[in-house]
Amino acid sequence: MIRKKTIFLKLFITYIVILFVSHFVLAIASYLLLQNNLTNMHQNLNLNQLHTVVSLFVMSSIISIAITGLFAYYLSKKMTAPLREMNRAALHIARGQFDQRIKIKTRDELGELGETFNYMAQELAGLDQMRKDFVSNVSHDLRSPLTSIHGFVRAFLDDTIPVDRKRHYFTIMKEQTERMIKLVNDLLDMARIETGQLEIHHDIFNLSEQVRQVIARMEPEFVKKQVNVELISEEAQDIYVFADPDRIDQVIVNLIQNAVQFSSPDCSVEVILEKDEQAVVSIRDYGPGIRQEEIESIWERFYKADRARNKKTGTGIGLSIVKHILDLHQSPIHVKSEVGKGSIFTFTLPMAPNLSKKPE
Repeated sequence: MIRKKTIFLKLFITYIVILFVSHFVLAIASYLLLQNNLTNMHQNLNLNQLHTVVSLFVMSSIISIAITGLFAYYLSKKMTAPLREMNRAALHIARGQFDQRIKIKTRDELGELGETFNYMAQELAGLDQMRKDFVSNVSHDLRSPLTSIHGFVRAFLDDTIPVDRKRHYFTIMKEQTERMIKLVNDLLDMARIETGQLEIHHDIFNLSEQVRQVIARMEPEFVKKQVNVELISEEAQDIYVFADPDRIDQVIVNLIQNAVQFSSPDCSVEVILEKDEQAVVSIRDYGPGIRQEEIESIWERFYKADRARNKKTGTGIGLSIVKHILDLHQSPIHVKSEVGKGSIFTFTLPMAPNLSKKPE
């Protein structure tokens, strides 16, 4: 049943109104044009013949309105069919069925709307799949350390762990706890980014010293992965920049962790510092590399390249957070990668405006 507020009914009624108005205008125009000849027509035609002429005119008008009305009904239904199809598909998409697509038969505005609708459905399907992968990865990353910690706690309560091994297992529990804390912090940062609440507080700080501290702080992880991380800088003096030190620390940590994660044992990761008009930071690894068609996608939240999926590590939000932090600094980041030869991530930061004010 057609509802009163459908576009089809409005369009059909518009056609009928235009049809009636056109016939009314035709009748008025005919009357005005023939009114000077009405006297002669009355003299030449008797009353029955005049009624016959009027009846024929009315009958032809009714037939014209009926035929044109049927055509208007068909045309209205045909023109609004894509809109009804979009409405049907939108309802299915709202229920989570993202495989819905609209068949494009025209190249007009409705055709463009249909193409846009299909693109939207495709993007929603991709985002939904990434969300499912993300939930799966987060569940795995949370379940594994929780299961490990739970098992160790039970072992401690049952006194089944030798005294000389307790420190070792406490260290493992500490590492698992830190792993969960980082995951939760990443999730909170992503939530703040989505709501526009991630704030940047600029300050002058020693970038060179910060990188040295990050490398020293992460050394246990490098030893565990059997990866050598090296700081390379040909600058005679430390580099001072004007940025948010805490957020840049987060960027450097994420990029180094990403490089170490995809490096084989006994490989090297290089952190390169250079100074030009701006400070340039590069993190290079010699891992499997990234395919060219995937480079633009690695910044998307929840996205994980094939090499990451194969290793079942990470949640796909680390690089997205890096990109958002650097965007807030208005600092570009670029990636050069070659499959089988590794990748290099490079970003820039503004130099400190007044080096005489640099902290001791």
